[in-house]
Amino acid sequence: MLKRNAKVVAVGLLIVTMLILPAAARAQGVPPVGGPHPGGVGMPAMGAKHPYIRKSIKMLEKTKFVLQKDAANDFGGHKAQAIQNIDAAIAQLKMALRAH
Repeated sequence: MLKRNAKVVAVGLLIVTMLILPAAARAQGVPPVGGPHPGGVGMPAMGAKHPYIRKSIKMLEKTKFVLQKDAANDFGGHKAQAIQNIDAAIAQLKMALRAH
């Protein structure tokens, strides 16, 4: 059970990282992977609903639920900090959805 919970947390953090790195690269002016399309037009927009961000929010919410309900161990205080970090990540992702 402990290993499963650790995997859920790791996956949630990996997803958040995968979302943050491309945004940081864009902020620094790094072109998206694949560059412009042959027609000279930039990468197509993902769509108005941003499915990857929404899936990430759901995964983080599930991870938080598992930590709060199923993880019996406090992990030396790291569990509480992880839950706070998850809350912060969810808040940032929701702000990103509202801003775009």
